[in-house]
Amino acid sequence: MTLKKALMAAAVTLVAFTPSGASAETIGFSVPSLANSFWVSATYGVQKAADAAGVELVIVDAGGDANTVQQLSQIQDLIQRGVEAMIVGATNGESVAPVVEQALAAGIKVVGLSSLPANKDLSATVGADHYDMGKLQAECLGSAIGGKGEVAMMAGPQGQFWSDRRADGFRETIAAEYPDITIVAESRLADNRNDALRVAEDWTQRFPDLAGVYSATDDMAAGVIGAFDAAGKTGVKFSASNLSPTAQEMIKSGKLACTSIQKIVAQGTAALNAALAAARGEKVETNVVTPALLVAADNVNSVDLSDVVAPADYRP
Repeated sequence: MTLKKALMAAAVTLVAFTPSGASAETIGFSVPSLANSFWVSATYGVQKAADAAGVELVIVDAGGDANTVQQLSQIQDLIQRGVEAMIVGATNGESVAPVVEQALAAGIKVVGLSSLPANKDLSATVGADHYDMGKLQAECLGSAIGGKGEVAMMAGPQGQFWSDRRADGFRETIAAEYPDITIVAESRLADNRNDALRVAEDWTQRFPDLAGVYSATDDMAAGVIGAFDAAGKTGVKFSASNLSPTAQEMIKSGKLACTSIQKIVAQGTAALNAALAAARGEKVETNVVTPALLVAADNVNSVDLSDVVAPADYRP
């Protein structure tokens, strides 16, 4: 099988209903990883909006944050396909910028979603207040451990806008508001539960006095908590971001102190609407930022999740 055919086989194509006599725009959506709960929820928002608008949606999945070469090839395929617009969640913002520039040069409108391509001429960017998500985690975790002690950061992939900004928000808030808390370790691995578990296993041995662990996402937090549980480490507090079904259960069971969340589904919907408006030459809101919220045991059962996460049974 040729590379191009293999990439086409990896792409999931969703065709929405188009009214009789109307010609549907084709919107491409390049996703870092559909094994990640964030991108599943974002895809749900994109797909729901595409269905409502009656446009053809072509989804390509790079298969992981480290698979930048795969994403580059998939975006090139979307260019060759002649999509009117595309939404890009970058595996690495700087690395995908040249191929996104090719799309822009071909007249294709590009919208950045959450993990932004490092291009200046995007039609719109859609995301959350990632700095504030990290800040909320710092305030929650700092309070949970009594304002003192050692913490570690499972900070997520290097070079991704969202993980960098969350880490900045956490680190700077700890420094400003909790002078008696020391950050003793920071990992910048991919957003992957198994990798997080492996690193956290090492932390349980190297840092026996850890009081808390920050995780950039709830998928990573699940791996961290699994490692500390297996090591019999009790009393350590954990914080995360995003609110997958797994995170909801960890909060309810007391394993997770809190999670800072973003309106992921709403971001997907906004990205599709922006891409479609750009393709049609209509007015586009160029910078959509959804607010950060904190979820803990006292409000996990009352928070409205319709704009936050995909239904538990949704599969892209």
